[in-house]
Amino acid sequence: MSVFEPGWRPGTALGRSAPKAFQTISRVLARIPGMSTPRRSGPLPAAMALDDQWAHLRDGAFVVKTKLTEVQPVANDRERRLWQATTELLERARTSR
Repeated sequence: MSVFEPGWRPGTALGRSAPKAFQTISRVLARIPGMSTPRRSGPLPAAMALDDQWAHLRDGAFVVKTKLTEVQPVANDRERRLWQATTELLERARTSR
């Protein structure tokens, strides 16, 4: 399993209830080259899933925008515990029928 993080993306509806000044600042920030926006970062998860550049990713790879990033050990431990808990819950659900 791999994880994709698009970064903070001004221009989404997430800030629609924010004060007008914040919304204005977000629109200005969206014009900065390299800043994530829905238009710029929208295709990136598909590229991660389909492009040969990312075909080698395994074992909890973590991609921020277009860069493979080292995962902190605590994240791997949480992932392991989540998978373990999910497996246990599914097994209980299967056997309780």
